[in-house]
Amino acid sequence: MTGFERVSLAINHREADRVPKGEWTLGPSLISGLLGKEGPPAWEDEAAARELLGMDLVAVAPPDPDRTAPDPDRLDYSLFHRWRQETDLFVFALIDGPFERAAHRMGFLEFLAAVGKQDDRIEKMAAREAELGLESARRCLRAGAHGVILADDIAYNRGTFIRPALLRRTFLPLWRDQVQALDGVPVFFHSDGNLSDLLPDLASARFHGLHSLEPTAGMDMARIKQEYGPKLCLWGNVDLGWLAGQEDEDEIEDGVQDLLQAAAAGGGYIFGTSSGCLGDDLPPDRVLGLYKAAGKYNRYPE
Repeated sequence: MTGFERVSLAINHREADRVPKGEWTLGPSLISGLLGKEGPPAWEDEAAARELLGMDLVAVAPPDPDRTAPDPDRLDYSLFHRWRQETDLFVFALIDGPFERAAHRMGFLEFLAAVGKQDDRIEKMAAREAELGLESARRCLRAGAHGVILADDIAYNRGTFIRPALLRRTFLPLWRDQVQALDGVPVFFHSDGNLSDLLPDLASARFHGLHSLEPTAGMDMARIKQEYGPKLCLWGNVDLGWLAGQEDEDEIEDGVQDLLQAAAAGGGYIFGTSSGCLGDDLPPDRVLGLYKAAGKYNRYPE
């Protein structure tokens, strides 16, 4: 079974031959460390590192020359074709949502203050940014992406940055419209932090999945699986602290086993960290150990 097939089955709440797993991005030094190579890795090295870890997916953010709320006309979409044609992975396009884009455009603190004051500029700006993000997503799909991750970091460990009522008023309709406009394409919502107050809204927006599920922010996998598992494919919930902290191999294995027991049954779960990004600061041997543990326990419960 291919990575594309495993992820597709998970999105459709069906069990594959094993639980799919993967991260958005891998740091260059981490890739080299995993492969025992020196120097900057080539594209082929990243593909080999993902194969070594048993990953079933990749996420690509089209390179952004401006680094803030980019114009779709200026992005480079070429990597989508290569990942799709030369691997069997499920290829996600990583696109900033309207909250993230508008915050970049205005500056985060000024943006939060303007939303809180219900500044008239915000609604128009957010709608424009949603349309630009949607156009970028469409171009990624034409270039070879299978699905979309809409990344909108709206929360921190204790809750959302702004009141849920304001998110429902201004941003929920935009998210819903973006999902509807992509017409059946798998779309995941990503945000770090505690999303408990928004989970019913994200499910109602018809997202296919939810990524991050940050455990240190109170996102309890067993509870969320029970309440939202039938509606959302859940992805993540592994604490990066497992890789950077003092946990030994047995503790990591126990944590992986407990997570998969809570999340895997019936499909609808993709194993991965709550970050989605494995950076160069992570020890390659611990990353490999985490994914080996996932490979050991990633069968569905009987």
